[in-house]
Amino acid sequence: MKKVFVSVFAVALGLTSFASDSAYTINGKFDKVKKGMIYLYVIGNGTQKKDSSVITDGKYFFKGYVQKPANAILDLKDDKQSYFRFYLEPGTLTITGIDDSLELLSVSGSKLNDDDKVLKERMGYITKWETSFNKAYGEAMKSKNKEMIDSLDDVDIQIMMEKRKVTAGFVKDYPNSMRAALAITENYAYYAEASEVEPLYNMLDKNLRNSPKGEEIKKMIETFRSVAIGKVPQDFTQTTPDGKQISLSSLKGKYVLVDFWASWCQPCRRENPNIVKTYDQYKDRDFQIFGVSYDTKKANWEKAIQDDKLFWLQVSDLQGWKNSTSDMYGIKAIPANLLLDKDGKIIAKNLFGKKLTAKLSEVMK
Repeated sequence: MKKVFVSVFAVALGLTSFASDSAYTINGKFDKVKKGMIYLYVIGNGTQKKDSSVITDGKYFFKGYVQKPANAILDLKDDKQSYFRFYLEPGTLTITGIDDSLELLSVSGSKLNDDDKVLKERMGYITKWETSFNKAYGEAMKSKNKEMIDSLDDVDIQIMMEKRKVTAGFVKDYPNSMRAALAITENYAYYAEASEVEPLYNMLDKNLRNSPKGEEIKKMIETFRSVAIGKVPQDFTQTTPDGKQISLSSLKGKYVLVDFWASWCQPCRRENPNIVKTYDQYKDRDFQIFGVSYDTKKANWEKAIQDDKLFWLQVSDLQGWKNSTSDMYGIKAIPANLLLDKDGKIIAKNLFGKKLTAKLSEVMK
């Protein structure tokens, strides 16, 4: 299932502090680009800072503060269509390039970026695979080739698992690298289990485990444990389109699909007809759907409900990715779902396509 997930840039790293030991300097130089402007974006915690520098005789300069390593990009055209991604951290970084091809830039003076280069090389074959996949997926969506789309959904999962395989190898080889810890949060923040993440966390150097990033991974593991198969997930209450408050716990006594989606999420909208078909088949057999929308605009949410015929219980707090269930259940990609039995225990997760009907057929004999 091709998914929409909260950007790693937006959540993985922190931003500013104004202590002197958090100062950074970027000295940049192009061999062929002698003048113009270059733009720096520092991204993290759902915010973005933008800076610019004049290129004079091929040289440019940035100075600022970051409390800890942050995602950053350099862009010559200020459109973020073609850019150079790197990690910005306290200290002095030198970024050089042969011409105006941002892909050929290189960073020196930063171990984190040195390690990032190694990981990029290891992920190289997957990057090419993913590029081909995205092209094929776009063409299938354009032609509305459902059979091709369904087959590509399986490929999407294969790519995700291959990334995790490479990540596990990198963590094993670089246990004292911050890049290893970042790779864990990037590749296991969604559709993952505690049993997958905990061994990687345990591989990390003790100092990394005790760092803020290590604490983040530890918290992620604890969250995944709380929504593991056999657990009763934490209760929550949100609001229906007509203003009523409904709690998940009020639905005990039925099989419940907790469906996380949003009107703006195209993979969610494409999955909705499958859910409608399943609902129509089982709605009279002690089955209920509890839709949880990650929308921010009520009008868009309500329109999608009507357009897609999602005529079951729907709630939202209209906070988008800040929906209370995002941190509570570790929902960092949508569509996502949990299937609960009549006692409110999780019996399956992320059932898409025919898998949902097959599971209900199995448990509701």
